[in-house]
Amino acid sequence: MIEDASTQERRSLNRLNDRLFKYIFASRQHKANLIRFLNDVLDDPNRIIADIEYLDREQDPPILQGKGTRFDVRAKTSDGRVFQVEVQVRDEDDFLKRCLFYTCANYTSQIVAGEPYGQLGEVVFIAVLDFNTFPDKPDAYHSVQRMMDVENRKCYCSGVEMHFLELPKMRKLGRGKSPDRMTGLERMLMYMGTMGETETLNEIAAYDPDIRRILNMEEAFVKTPELWVNYLIREREQSDWDNYVRSREARGEAKGRAETAGNLIRMGLDLDKIAQATGLPMDEVEALRAGIIED
Repeated sequence: MIEDASTQERRSLNRLNDRLFKYIFASRQHKANLIRFLNDVLDDPNRIIADIEYLDREQDPPILQGKGTRFDVRAKTSDGRVFQVEVQVRDEDDFLKRCLFYTCANYTSQIVAGEPYGQLGEVVFIAVLDFNTFPDKPDAYHSVQRMMDVENRKCYCSGVEMHFLELPKMRKLGRGKSPDRMTGLERMLMYMGTMGETETLNEIAAYDPDIRRILNMEEAFVKTPELWVNYLIREREQSDWDNYVRSREARGEAKGRAETAGNLIRMGLDLDKIAQATGLPMDEVEALRAGIIED
């Protein structure tokens, strides 16, 4: 049987693509998906979210400015809690500090001078990460950061809470695990972290009606020309940036090896040993030596 175009496209669908992620979780007509995800993250019967309203987000920075892929979903509940969801596919310098900065900025920006502090609502930051942030916790894909008293571990300042969800750990922990043995959050993260259509994802969708509904939304997404074109543009931007980073790293590595070789030449080491130590071809080492002698 010949597959239609949408079926072929979904076989390699990147669910961490900015355009698709926002379509599923940041569209007002699909807010049930976000509510399900937030309740899964909180996993607390005393903090259940029944409804949300979307808040304005800052414009996403272009990938080629070097900020990586970053998408925001900001929403507020009827009781005043503010939620911010970010998807981050690349580790960055001072990433955790940036997360804390934006979380605190969300908290302080709720009121202006003269307004009472009692109007400040809880801010919950959620980061979906396609890399490992806490390597010392290999079996913990969900890390929660709060301000707690160091003696009794009570949280007296409950205004800020940060959740970090590490997809590589979830993929590993979820491998071979049946959907009925997964939590709702685990099934949702397995969906987010899966590329294309897989047997595991189909099994999860058969067990979880919300995931099945989301997969049906994907079919509508790939059949909508404007949405699909924007998705492809975002994929190309990401690919171009990744190639740029790899090229820059390769140039930096080559420059470093050349500098090391130059220092060893000046120290009088044999050229064959320098080539062996740096991994540079002998002709490059000889050319470096000739340049140093000329100088």
